Amino acid sequence: MFRSLTILGLIGAAVGLFFGVKGAITAKHATDSVNRKGGDPKSQFHADRLSQSLDKVRAQVGDDGRLLALNVYPGYIEADASTGSEDRGRSFRIQEDGRVDKLPVTLTGPGTLKDNVFPINKVDTKVVEKLAGEAAAKEHLGLDDVSHIVVTVMPDTGKPGISVYLDNQRFWRASLDGKGMSSPEADARKAMAGVQKTLDGLDNSATTAKTTAPSTGSAAPKGDLTACLSAAGTDAAKVTACTK
Repeated sequence: MFRSLTILGLIGAAVGLFFGVKGAITAKHATDSVNRKGGDPKSQFHADRLSQSLDKVRAQVGDDGRLLALNVYPGYIEADASTGSEDRGRSFRIQEDGRVDKLPVTLTGPGTLKDNVFPINKVDTKVVEKLAGEAAAKEHLGLDDVSHIVVTVMPDTGKPGISVYLDNQRFWRASLDGKGMSSPEADARKAMAGVQKTLDGLDNSATTAKTTAPSTGSAAPKGDLTACLSAAGTDAAKVTACTK
């Protein structure tokens, strides 16, 4: 009996040690995921790493699965996927060690599902990596300065696109194929400058018109005034009227 209890005790200790080590490794991976920098070789901003994580998502939703949003961080990704329901979806968080965490998603808002999803097989990881580098370069920064990347349907165009967010609070975006990269902030500044230029032009035109237009109460031209005075003769009232 004593020997059996001893063996069971050793097994229990080994199991406890196993789960303790596993827990420590999991905690380390979680910490590494949060602290990972965009320029790190293990970063999800790199096409090969992102492809591995997307394969994990495909295993859950299928190659023909449709996504509501894909959020890419240096150390992990989060994917919100459609279940075909207008009010329920699924969310997957893929850690850098490949672990998959699942969560339900509640869908809200006035839109319809079909207008807010895009096929997972349309996400080109090489395009994502390329845009991350280009956006950082536009701001004279590096991949370490990219905070995250979002792939989703753009609210203003209704088409899926890729947005790259930087630590300086700015972001650049492009279509899903990487074309038409632009900065909404820069576009807004340009539009406002155009509006101000138009307003300035209208103000200048109004000022010019006011300056050149004859006043209602101005005196008559010289030739007309001479003729008027000649016709008035000595009639004071008529003379006065000529000068009004």
